[in-house]
Amino acid sequence: MEEKSRPRRVLVVDDDPHHNRIVGELLRHAGYEVDVAWNSAEAVRKNFDFRPDLVLLDVMMPRWSGHSACAAMRCVDPSLPIVVVSAKTAPEDVGEGLGWGATRYLTKPFDPDELLGTVRALLGSVPSKT
Repeated sequence: MEEKSRPRRVLVVDDDPHHNRIVGELLRHAGYEVDVAWNSAEAVRKNFDFRPDLVLLDVMMPRWSGHSACAAMRCVDPSLPIVVVSAKTAPEDVGEGLGWGATRYLTKPFDPDELLGTVRALLGSVPSKT
């Protein structure tokens, strides 16, 4: 019963501190519990520790690519919603991202309402904190 009352968890993965701060604040304000990771290796580790309900994942990061992180997280939980958030906007980039397991693909810069709408569509409503 306790599990259903907790806020839904979102892991934001990007090597840009400004992006992580802005997206984290937007999601927290909307009622989500948020953690951030600065690279793919940290994202995979936090997938075990934080147990997110959804991941927002950049593609171009140091060390491992977002593709590698997506594949590793898919091995642990094939049903985990993973939304790629990338500056790569060409149709072939979008197709590639969806092809390697992303649930959705948003291009940067994105509209905050589009991001929240995507998160809500994948997670449903946010439980109240009461």
